[in-house]
Amino acid sequence: MNVTESHAYKVVFTVNNHSRLTRFTVLAGNELLVDNVSVPELGRQTLHSLIAFESTGEKALTLKTINGELTLLDWHIEKSSIALPSFFDITEQAGIDKVPSLKYGGPSVADIDQDGDYDFIVNNHNAESSKIYWNNGDFTVTKHSRNLSRWLMQDLHGTALGDYDNDGDLDLMLTRGGGNGTTPSVSYFYVNDNGNFVRFTGDAGIDKGGRGRGARFTDVDLDGDLDLFVINETSLTHSKPQHMFFENKGKGQFVYKSVPGIEDVRASRALITDFNNDGIDDVIMYGPLTLWQGNGDFTYTDVSSLLPLEIKDIRQVMAIADIDIDNDGDLDLYLARGKEFEHGFGEAPSMDFDPISKSFAIKTRGYEGRDSFSFSADDSITLNNYYFLGQMGFRGKDYPIYLGASKAVHNIQSGGQFTFNSEMARGWPEIRQDNGVYFGYLGDGKWNAELVRNGNIFWSFFFTLQGVTAANPAFEPENRNIQDMLLENRGGRFFDVSAQWDIPLGGNALGVTTGDFNNDSYQDLFVYRWGRVDKRIADVMLLNTGKGKFETSTMHGASDHGGPGFGDMGQAFDFNLDGYLDILSGSEHGYWYLYENNGKNNTSKSNYALMNVGYSPKSNVDALGAYVTLTTPAGEFKKRVGSAGEIFSQSFLNIVHFGLGNTAHINKVQIRWRNGETLVIEKPSINQILTVGKHKPNNASVHSVFLKEQLASKVKRTPFVNILDKEDLQLNGIDSSKPLTLTVKYHAGTGQNVIAADEGGMQFWLRHRSSSLIPLEDRIEVDSSVLYTEQGSATASINLQGLLPSSNLKPGEYYTLRVVFTSSDGNMYEDSIERINLY
Repeated sequence: MNVTESHAYKVVFTVNNHSRLTRFTVLAGNELLVDNVSVPELGRQTLHSLIAFESTGEKALTLKTINGELTLLDWHIEKSSIALPSFFDITEQAGIDKVPSLKYGGPSVADIDQDGDYDFIVNNHNAESSKIYWNNGDFTVTKHSRNLSRWLMQDLHGTALGDYDNDGDLDLMLTRGGGNGTTPSVSYFYVNDNGNFVRFTGDAGIDKGGRGRGARFTDVDLDGDLDLFVINETSLTHSKPQHMFFENKGKGQFVYKSVPGIEDVRASRALITDFNNDGIDDVIMYGPLTLWQGNGDFTYTDVSSLLPLEIKDIRQVMAIADIDIDNDGDLDLYLARGKEFEHGFGEAPSMDFDPISKSFAIKTRGYEGRDSFSFSADDSITLNNYYFLGQMGFRGKDYPIYLGASKAVHNIQSGGQFTFNSEMARGWPEIRQDNGVYFGYLGDGKWNAELVRNGNIFWSFFFTLQGVTAANPAFEPENRNIQDMLLENRGGRFFDVSAQWDIPLGGNALGVTTGDFNNDSYQDLFVYRWGRVDKRIADVMLLNTGKGKFETSTMHGASDHGGPGFGDMGQAFDFNLDGYLDILSGSEHGYWYLYENNGKNNTSKSNYALMNVGYSPKSNVDALGAYVTLTTPAGEFKKRVGSAGEIFSQSFLNIVHFGLGNTAHINKVQIRWRNGETLVIEKPSINQILTVGKHKPNNASVHSVFLKEQLASKVKRTPFVNILDKEDLQLNGIDSSKPLTLTVKYHAGTGQNVIAADEGGMQFWLRHRSSSLIPLEDRIEVDSSVLYTEQGSATASINLQGLLPSSNLKPGEYYTLRVVFTSSDGNMYEDSIERINLY
């Protein structure tokens, strides 16, 4: 075909599909036009996608498939009137660390320091820390001076940001896991003290925890301040409640509040929204899906009957975004659905085979069992993209590769690569009982393989073989196609309109965010696809036509085609405040990416409005949950301040973006804060930022520790804690036949106090360590009498009964003694004796 104009086209295929696992890709030479579109239905059907060519001229299109075959019956290309957004990767240019990591359900984006632009938190799971990035206002960011992980491999989960003490900057809730469910933990609460995050959990009254997954700031009782909702995974001991609410009592204090019904919902993901449009926060819990209508008095009513009957028991909902698809003023719902990244008990292995690139990839569930397959291959095979993470006592152990009848052992570390050939793997062993991967060459280019697991030993396991020309699994590969759903809100009741709006069939989505990406005044969607086992594929952009349909595009630039990892979650927001929505995306096992929307193809009708919503003028209520309504000659457009989709983390998007298309002016804008206070501005200008409400509230309600004035003395004391008689303890040791009484002297720093944080005061602890530094036992005592004092002494008595003398410990084991406290300056101070003798 001859491409004469550089704009969006729509390519339409009529095909006959022969497998429910088929995926197709379209290229023009080496230029990728359509990336890995799922075809989950058999038989004759029509498929379409938006495309854009990099250049004009004669083009020859190629359609290729993996995992199944389809017959091309007909195809054509037609021009599209839709403005196709164009993004490019500015991650490294902006200053974001580009390191692979496990993710945890998306970032939190907000103007944390309230300086008029968006900062963000990237949430990683364990090996790589979660991090705060400050927006410099010049298209770059600066990483916060301290990572959020307090130690290596800390089990961190979702975050939430909100101004709980109404002092003009946003505070932070960081949820923590529960040690594989065995040790439920209290999550971390941080007070933002002018950019210094002070761990303030105990002081703020956060005293209950669980298997933390996410948190939400929400004004449950409509008293103007933000309460806290902590979402947990189901307890392994079935303890109740599952979720925790904390009521904001002012002066920097929360109090636990029981909320019957919603607190025991068996779900660990949540979206705060307002589905009945009454200005009171509602909650959607999912996995399974239930609707909880907020009553504004710390009660919720289960209104799940508002959902379509046919989806009452729907599972595998991985993310939800609220979106006004038809600009009628209420919030509809997009449900991104997919397979669990981990767990998935009873599922067959996922498999992808690409005969053109000679790539075979397999991801098996980590439960006890065997997965066998045969294949044909070149003489030399390379195993790469190799990953395994052990559990149930298998953490840190080898999972060998056995070659040939002799079962020659090769221990390849996770992340490693291994090349082998037929000579190294001749024969097939009759006995294959030990944990590991077995490969055997049978001759004539034929191979056998088997994965053996003698227990539930992995959280996750996958690898890729390069050089494979044919593959034949002994199992039916897992069908990863799960249908996303679009639910339209009609007067508070939801209806499934997925087919009507052309939501793509199949896929395997783990996340979704939303916004008007081409500024045509209609809300679009960006759906994160888990992808292929061997490499990252494009995420799907669904562009709203404004005519009751979405058009699909995979070539928008906001994806790392062929990169590492799998689709996870992100947020759409205007990072550089140029009127075009950018996207911050995370890839599980891959990187964080910041994609800038360059406005290409939007120039003919790309007007916009940005409303920076501050605190309400009279009552100083923050912007979370506020509604912004624009009245224009083209109609009304309404947005709610909140997140652009939620899984485990919450954003606070108070710089509200509206695409206006070719609308040249705004008649008026109305802001309604959640307390009912309203502000109307007549005829504001377009294509710029309008700041509405107060920048800084004047009714802060902070904890008393932050009200203490600095001492007038010119002499500033440095914080410290010193163990009395430390030299004597080091020299003579501790008599284990009686309790150990310790006294310390301390100073929290001039004008600072000892705070509870997570220690509860001055914490004294004796630890029994193994040769590998793993704690075997802790004896901990706390002196809480020192709380909110600047200096003094603290004493505790540690019971030593049952502890062996040091001379009787196993080789390499020892005791260590430590005393620690947290100051209101946000830092921890300690004194310790690294190795102490018990006799």
